[in-house]
Amino acid sequence: MVFSLATERLLLDDLTLEDLASIQRIARDRNIMKYVLIWLENDEQVAAFLRHAIDASQREDRMDYQLAVRIPGTGAFAGLVFIEIDPDQISTAEVGCVLLPEYWKNGYASEILRALLAFGFDKLSLHRVYGKCDELNVASAHVLEKGGLAYEGTLREHVWLRDHWRSTRYYGMLAGEYTAGR
Repeated sequence: MVFSLATERLLLDDLTLEDLASIQRIARDRNIMKYVLIWLENDEQVAAFLRHAIDASQREDRMDYQLAVRIPGTGAFAGLVFIEIDPDQISTAEVGCVLLPEYWKNGYASEILRALLAFGFDKLSLHRVYGKCDELNVASAHVLEKGGLAYEGTLREHVWLRDHWRSTRYYGMLAGEYTAGR
């Protein structure tokens, strides 16, 4: 069964083998990947990522939701999003979003974040949802803050990311904060 979430303007659904070329496009675009903390450096890594996402989507005890962002009507692939439950703390999940450049600055990331928060708190009964971004990625920090996630701190220069030491900003929201903000 294919999982999907609908937002006001988008459809988020399970990745398929047909998404390989679109994911490769993301992985090959330096402007997209410069802040993304996932290694999709070659076609083998992209294929492994896609295989993992498809395998995870078929698990009965699903913990990972790596989803395609699609434009309803056309089915155009606009990006990738995820909500991943922490296997060591199953009341917590991380959210993230990577969009193709032609879909930037349309409010899509905020729309996606709202849908992922609703799914995480309302359907998965999570206690905490968090997002993180490279401290240099001002746009992503803005989306997380606008979405109501509280800044929790920065893990400074903890990993080498392609061409710089990455410092990661963490943002989080608790179930009670989500409920109070509705």
